[in-house]
Amino acid sequence: MNKRMKSCSRGRRIMLGCSCLLWMISMTISCNRVEENRYQELVVGESTGTRLEAVGVELDPHFFSQNLTRNDGAKPSDWQIVVDRVKKLEIHKFRVMVLPQWYEPVNDNDDPFVADIDRFTFNSPEMESLYKVLDLAQVNDMDVCIVVWGCPTGVSLLDPAYSDVKRCFMADSSKSVWITGPVDYDEWAENYVALIRHLTATKGYSCVNEITPMNEPDGGPLLTSEEYIEMAKVLDARFKKEGLRKMVRFNLSDNTDTRTFYLKDCADNLQEVADLFNSHTYIFGYDTPNHVIFDWEKNNVVIAASAGKKHLVGEFGSNQCVGSTRQRDIDRYERGVLMTRLMLNFFNAGASGVSYWSLIDQYYGRDADYEQMQQLGLWKYIREAYRTDSTYERIKTDYEVRPQYHSYGLFTRFIKPGAEIYPLDLGEDFAIGTAFKNSDGKWSYMFSNGTDKPIFVSVSNETVKGRFEIYRYEEESLPQGDQLITAGETAKVKDKRLKLKLRPHSVVLCHQQ
Repeated sequence: MNKRMKSCSRGRRIMLGCSCLLWMISMTISCNRVEENRYQELVVGESTGTRLEAVGVELDPHFFSQNLTRNDGAKPSDWQIVVDRVKKLEIHKFRVMVLPQWYEPVNDNDDPFVADIDRFTFNSPEMESLYKVLDLAQVNDMDVCIVVWGCPTGVSLLDPAYSDVKRCFMADSSKSVWITGPVDYDEWAENYVALIRHLTATKGYSCVNEITPMNEPDGGPLLTSEEYIEMAKVLDARFKKEGLRKMVRFNLSDNTDTRTFYLKDCADNLQEVADLFNSHTYIFGYDTPNHVIFDWEKNNVVIAASAGKKHLVGEFGSNQCVGSTRQRDIDRYERGVLMTRLMLNFFNAGASGVSYWSLIDQYYGRDADYEQMQQLGLWKYIREAYRTDSTYERIKTDYEVRPQYHSYGLFTRFIKPGAEIYPLDLGEDFAIGTAFKNSDGKWSYMFSNGTDKPIFVSVSNETVKGRFEIYRYEEESLPQGDQLITAGETAKVKDKRLKLKLRPHSVVLCHQQ
């Protein structure tokens, strides 16, 4: 009896142990399934068919001609900060403003078809300031798009010999705005040709390989689309006659975001003139879902494609605009997440490139007041310039970088010209991803998570093995000063999948080792 009881007790213990083991195995399998199910599979499929041309910035040449001549504490040696940071960021391209009076303050002669080069002032202080920007681009093997903005109605030149020049001689005197289109397209063509010949042939700047005639010509407008089309054709013919056309691409339209008709008119009528088209945008913000951003650029891409051309975003920022010089979110950490989300939407829609406005805070006129200082840079101007601002006490140093400096640097450092672009659909309104394959065969995956929740993704890419370095733009771990984000971890591809956690309100870059 006792033996039977002991045997039964032992059996029950064995059965209980087996049951516990099975339960534990079942729970482990269940937990693994839950763990596995929370990862959304993202398959790297078809590319957009458009290779990346450049991730660039606006750098208008006012540092030496306007900032330093204000005598407000900025020093010539401060330029080295710009030089060092541009090199560290590995920026691909500059979009650069030029004004015609800098090198032709008065009309050289009455014949627009015969230029008197001796009357041009290519050694003016304004031009010397321009050369500093071009020197920087040249030494870093960058591209440069020269944008002659138009014809100012108010002029103040640094050379006292031209102190009596108060307006550009090509400006439309019937308009009271600060800048107009040219009243004589042949004079405009002569002026532009003289500039590009001097920069490329005389100065030897091979980085100057693109032009945009007038900034946002639809604004005002400087020129109606019909006038702009005529002007562009005159310019194209003159560049061809002068043997300069093959040296520079014509990047046309340059329209603002809500005036798509301007881009369409240009695409319909300038197929034989344009090399590519671009548009600017400042209408998207933190509450704008991905599909709205994507659809805007997709429409631009389709319009440009109807003329057989690519489209890029020539300027962009947020919709938190206060006039033309401020955006309320410029110092926010979250702006870096938003700007990355905008860029990924542009690329996923087929854009060939982007150019952010702008690299640095600076004055565009030596006599301008504080409200006129452009404050949309990746970093600030000298601290003392902000003394009257509510942000002054929070500024620790001259030329202090903003958080977005770090997120934008992830793009410029790791996503290179020539990269193939593969959209990744997260099925979210405020989170997005893109895969890029650089010309060297290395892959990068970029994500922007603007939501309040963590998102788990598993990137499936048949051709990729090995490890990825993981770079994270997160508010609590941004580098000190202008140091760049470093890889804080690595992740290994397993079963042809790379698993990642995208934390709320963050940017993640995965770069193949």
